[in-house]
Amino acid sequence: MFDIKKQLMWSKLKVGLLISLALAVLFLTVFFAGSIERIFSPKIDIRAQIGDVKGLRKGAPVWLSGIEIGSVKRIKLHKDFGALVTLSIRKSALSFIKKGAHASVLTMGLLGDKYVELSGGDPEARPVEPGEMIEGMAQVEMKDVMETSVQSIQRLNDLIKRFDHLVAMIEKGEGTVAKLLSDPSLYHNLSGASKTLSLTLEEMRNARGTVKRLIDDPSLYESMLAAASSVEDFGKKLNEGSGTLRKLIEDPSLYERLVSTASSMEGFTKSLNQGSGTLRMLAEDPDLYVNMNRASQKLSSILERIERGEGVAGALVGDRELAVELKDTVAEVRNLVQDIRNHPKRYFSFSIF
Repeated sequence: MFDIKKQLMWSKLKVGLLISLALAVLFLTVFFAGSIERIFSPKIDIRAQIGDVKGLRKGAPVWLSGIEIGSVKRIKLHKDFGALVTLSIRKSALSFIKKGAHASVLTMGLLGDKYVELSGGDPEARPVEPGEMIEGMAQVEMKDVMETSVQSIQRLNDLIKRFDHLVAMIEKGEGTVAKLLSDPSLYHNLSGASKTLSLTLEEMRNARGTVKRLIDDPSLYESMLAAASSVEDFGKKLNEGSGTLRKLIEDPSLYERLVSTASSMEGFTKSLNQGSGTLRMLAEDPDLYVNMNRASQKLSSILERIERGEGVAGALVGDRELAVELKDTVAEVRNLVQDIRNHPKRYFSFSIF
């Protein structure tokens, strides 16, 4: 009896070992065939700032160049970036993601499942470090295209309606365009104007006047260019300098003084117009001009006589010796007066008895 139980237990043990071995073989087959070993590979996290994730979910795959390298670990709202997506990728793939890489939210197949596609970035840049932020964007979906198309169609319908209205006005003969289409005088006027312009251009081409020289002579352009350069240099010196012009431009006191001066001049002019003083008489009395003209004529006659040497003044101007003697006489008189002031007793003597 004991042997039968022992054989039965041994049979169960063999069946259990066989089943365990079969399960182990099946697990290893699925593990290596389905790349399940990647679950246990070391991973790092990087973040992507995406304004609108378009329905992206946690656990969505992350691809790089069409190869799955990780999954979406976390999605949360951010006050500055809109949506902040944390991507968990294999550490071995981090060296292929360079600085300047972008994360794009794309649609997988017809079912609309979302996934994240990473770009490689600048090949010459450094690799992205763990936890670093990269920029992201969402793919334009069909509904966005449809909304834009609807707006464009509405605008096109409005444009067509306006065009129909314009055509109706033209058919009715309303407006300038209708008159231009129906009135033949426009053609005749344009034809005459073109002929006149052609003749004018031909005359200018054959003439030798100023217009021809302005067209053919490049010196005008060179002169204008030189003048522009000079003005530019002057403006630069004016901005960089600290001279009088710079102060006149920047100092508001000049404007205030000019306004004050203008007010004073206005008050003075008003007083002059309303008053009856000497300046008013000088401004309105024509006899002043006559008298000044007569006086200037007499003064001119006297100066001419002096230049001719007539009279005492002429002799004084022409005779150098007389001028010297007169100068000496004046000096002697001045000395005599000074001596009289200093020693009056020499010249004046008063006695009562």
